[in-house]
Amino acid sequence: MRNSNNFPPISPSYSQKKIESIIQNPYFSLLMVSLIWGINFSIVKHGVMIIGPLSFSFIRFTVSSLIMILVLWRIEGNPFIKKKDIWYFIFLGALGFGVYQPLWSYGLRLTLASHSAILLSISPIIVVLIAFFKKEEYIEWYNFFGIGVGFVGVTFLISQGKTSLSSPNILLGDILTLLAAICWGLYSYFGKKMLRTYSPLKTSCWSIICGTFIMFPVSYVEINNLDFSDITLSVYLSMGYAIFLSALLAYIIWMNGIKKIGASRTSAFQYVTQIFGVIGARIFFKEPFGYRFLIGMVLVTFGVWLSQKRPRPLFNPSNPLMKE
Repeated sequence: MRNSNNFPPISPSYSQKKIESIIQNPYFSLLMVSLIWGINFSIVKHGVMIIGPLSFSFIRFTVSSLIMILVLWRIEGNPFIKKKDIWYFIFLGALGFGVYQPLWSYGLRLTLASHSAILLSISPIIVVLIAFFKKEEYIEWYNFFGIGVGFVGVTFLISQGKTSLSSPNILLGDILTLLAAICWGLYSYFGKKMLRTYSPLKTSCWSIICGTFIMFPVSYVEINNLDFSDITLSVYLSMGYAIFLSALLAYIIWMNGIKKIGASRTSAFQYVTQIFGVIGARIFFKEPFGYRFLIGMVLVTFGVWLSQKRPRPLFNPSNPLMKE
């Protein structure tokens, strides 16, 4: 009888290899991020309504920063960045977290979760416009038409819906969310510069750390008045989801997507996120969808898709952003 130790190693089956290739595929990973972030609108809204938008965001990213720096140290050994890059990371931190998060979370507190999901999906349009004005991509007439259609959809959507205890000022909330979408588009575009030097994990980690410091002065008053007895089990669960899935896992995958397939293609997953966001809002908050809402959603989705259609070659072939 042969010793089991002498048997040759069992090679992975075709199905196992196929599953591994799907999981490692950046498009599949970004689809999972869209699902995480889509449901995140409703889950975070629950926590924001109880302890406040600024308190929730600051606690969320303070904890995320501490965990991410430990993960970075464990995985890469050297968690530090070059001194010359600190100011750029402060810039990224402000765009993606220090300014974006208070705008988004406060807007989410005031408006409908479904509105928040759709309005944030216009951030790829910001990426396209920046790439055009910096002469990195051609934009055809249909790209411009898509940008216009997207913003027409926004006007259809803004302020639609009935105010309620969970959505007290829809118009102001929509405007704040729109500003947050602009910040996120800028972050997605400018973040790719650091990805030429650092890993997606390190880029995300230092952006979050810098953004959290920037967020503190804005959030201090609300945090100082926070009654910790208000933090119920449901808030802890909401915070856990926001920290471990939405902040840690999703942001790393997002930056990895920018590194592998470029900022424009990665940002396009924002309009997949809105679909999951609308579904989540319907499940958790029973948000109604009128005809104006549906028209706005269709126009925004179509406009963002059209603005991304057929990426054009860059004006300067020697530009290192050709891989975009």
